[in-house]
Amino acid sequence: MRNIFKFAKPRGPGFGINGEFYLSVLSTRSVLPPILQLINPGAVEGAVEGFGAPLTAGADKAALSMPMERGNYVLASRDRKTILRLTIYSKEEAGFDPAVYARSSLAIGAPQELTSRMLATWQILQLRFESHDPDVYPACRLLLNLAARLAALCEGVVADPLSSRYLLPEQVFQRPAADERIDARDFVAVRTRPSPNGLHVHTAGMRKFTLPEFEMDGVQEEHLNTAGNLLYSLCQARLLGSELKSGNKVGAKKSAFELREGGLDRALWEGIAVLELLPPTGMATGQALQAWSDENALAQGSR
Repeated sequence: MRNIFKFAKPRGPGFGINGEFYLSVLSTRSVLPPILQLINPGAVEGAVEGFGAPLTAGADKAALSMPMERGNYVLASRDRKTILRLTIYSKEEAGFDPAVYARSSLAIGAPQELTSRMLATWQILQLRFESHDPDVYPACRLLLNLAARLAALCEGVVADPLSSRYLLPEQVFQRPAADERIDARDFVAVRTRPSPNGLHVHTAGMRKFTLPEFEMDGVQEEHLNTAGNLLYSLCQARLLGSELKSGNKVGAKKSAFELREGGLDRALWEGIAVLELLPPTGMATGQALQAWSDENALAQGSR
């Protein structure tokens, strides 16, 4: 089928949306809700505001009130600046085996309700951008609103492949939001893995916006939360328009990390841009993190 949609050129915040960015809803229901329960112009009965229709030849208005079925649907914001495609197929078609998740490290510490829903997955509903608002932020809100609404209607789970997260509907949005325009925590996860110097901590999700990920090495267990907070703060600043590139200094004023092109671990970063945070010469990563934490605490106390 000919692609009738076009991606908008990135303007606004200075970045766009990666064509590989999508979310899936793992539905536990065999019978899906009508599209009007998902999205309608008046946001009636909790639906998302906008327009939706099946991408099926000959479909009429009656189809909007019928349960959604295997196939493709178009979903659009009210101003039609953002358009998404909703594709519905069985878990067998997707090659999805929920038992693999249940055996993985991702299931450790997950709510029992989430694991139960994963194991009961019946159908996959994939949301993917066809075009997006040049301002990006409204497009992101629309995507999350649709994913959360679908998961609630389908008693399902939202799957975010690029950040390796599975979320219950109520976990899709962070509350309170860091900023009304966008909250990096809604799109980016911070991941940790062992390294010879302690822990390697990195983000997963900035590439959704064609932006570099962030990483740091040599983090000790006692500084893990601080490292995560610093990385989230960098993601948030970048998504709100701050230019962060190789050579920039970030962190505490007198003990700043320097951003340098990273991604030396090709098994992890092949094809993905990444900026590494390097502590000042002669200073351990933990010392620079502690300095940033102390500086933040001082700033908070003076308010």
